[in-house]
This record gives sequence, structure tokens and C-alpha cells, in this order.
Amino acid sequence: MFAVETVDDLWNFIAYVLGGAPNYFPKEDYLSDDDQMTLEKSMTLLRRGVEIAYPEAEFSQKRAQLNQLLDKCYLEYKKGDEIKAGHLLNEFQDKIFKET
Repeated sequence: MFAVETVDDLWNFIAYVLGGAPNYFPKEDYLSDDDQMTLEKSMTLLRRGVEIAYPEAEFSQKRAQLNQLLDKCYLEYKKGDEIKAGHLLNEFQDKIFKET
């Protein structure tokens, strides 16, 4: 099973999603079909990462901005625009790790 429990996990998971989304996640032979990574599961874990990176109440607006980026990213992946979705995911990464 996959987990995002620390900021380091989030950093690594963003790279994993960039390489696997929307439909190229590696099939893990030790997981059942229901437990394999999907676009939807990856977005849920990224949202969990937002909460881990910015848990404090004063960052509620930042969390909202980051989640909006993930919403846009998800929609672009669903529309089939993997390039635009990847750019949005990179922007998400920059806003998590580079901006205050």
C-alpha cells in the first residue's frame, strides 16, 4: 500500500505521480488489483500531503490554493492533456516546496 506521511514522502510521491499518471503507474505484484495505484488514489494522497505540509490553521488559504491546483491537474489528466497536467503538478510541487 502507498503512504504519504511526511514531507519527504510527499516529495517522492510527486515524482512517482509525474512518472505514472494518469495510466502508467507500475503494477505492483504484491498488491491486489483493488490496491494498485490509480489517478484517483494518487490525487487523494497528494491532498493528504498538502495537509501534512501545511497543517496549521493559518495556512488554510495556502491549502485551498494547492488543492485547486490538484483539481485542475486532475481535470487535465482526465481530458487527456498529460503535458498540461504535468505542468500543473510541477507548479503544485513548486508552491509546496519553494514558495511561502
